[in-house]
Amino acid sequence: MKFHGLHLWIAITGLALTITACEEAAEDDQVGSLVGTWQLTDLKVDWVRDVASPEGTDPDTAYTITASCNEVETYSWIDATEADRILAEFVVGDIILDTTVALSAFLLVYLQISMTATFSEDFTYALTGTYPALRLVPDSCKTKLVIPQISDAGIYGVDYIAGRLGIMPGEFDQVLPSFDDGQITFSDDEDTLTISYVDRDGHDQRIAETGETWDETENRVIHGAAELPVNIVTGAFSQDGLLRQSGYIMDSSGRLASWRNYLTFFALTILGVADELIASGEVVTFEEALVIIGQWADEDLNEPQTGLPFATLLNNDSGRVFDPQDIGTGGKLTYVINPVCVPVNEIIYFETTWSKVD
Repeated sequence: MKFHGLHLWIAITGLALTITACEEAAEDDQVGSLVGTWQLTDLKVDWVRDVASPEGTDPDTAYTITASCNEVETYSWIDATEADRILAEFVVGDIILDTTVALSAFLLVYLQISMTATFSEDFTYALTGTYPALRLVPDSCKTKLVIPQISDAGIYGVDYIAGRLGIMPGEFDQVLPSFDDGQITFSDDEDTLTISYVDRDGHDQRIAETGETWDETENRVIHGAAELPVNIVTGAFSQDGLLRQSGYIMDSSGRLASWRNYLTFFALTILGVADELIASGEVVTFEEALVIIGQWADEDLNEPQTGLPFATLLNNDSGRVFDPQDIGTGGKLTYVINPVCVPVNEIIYFETTWSKVD
């Protein structure tokens, strides 16, 4: 159960009284335009999640996301090369997810998303159908898009002149959040309606704006950090791109320059050899290690763990994807994220378009 604050009730009631005043004192041809039944035709949802610090947790907690390459796990020497890679680290306040889903009428049908809203003259509303939501899969600590059912009801207030909408859902099993600052517009002779609003009941500070009180057990959102952006051109994890659980590793710092900045099988092997040379004290820097490895290549020596010539390992093998059954040709290594569960604060921005059906 969620407690809906008194100030929100006053706000909603105030919006309703605005309508009464308009009806009595103005000839506004939009008075009552919201009343009727509406079908969702377009939907845009933006989820923004930042790392939270629930009461009782260390506010300095850092959440590290690593990735492993399952393709090289069978090689006993791989530990020396530090195959697991740190992809990102998040601390309290960092945005861990900012993703937008825009759904046209066609995509709504394809994803089986359908919502019908009915606004009555007595300032009650009902909303039924299905909607998109992000949900945690606890066993695998992953966040996935689901399409659950919705069947909500409550009261609403509307100010047609200001284009403002507020709702207060009923007390039990409600999906829609309370808000008193939604925005509405009408078009196509009032047969098309747009409603924009913000869902704040997953944010431990901004929930106060809705008139509700925070309940750590009920309201806290846990994000399953199992995906990161992957660049659609390079296929590598990056700052921007499509969310994916797996991808390539790229590093432009210089260590991977010989392999077009990709972490390939050849590159991983050379990095391991270089790290061993540095650890032994024989050299100090990676560049010094490469000089020695280059000398071994000139002497036609083989790398002992793989049996491959050092001259081969120094070649660029980024033009193909690694095949564990054919290590002699190398290739880009595919890394899979190790999921981490992270407590977050969530804000959801909705932009919806509706067509009047009754």
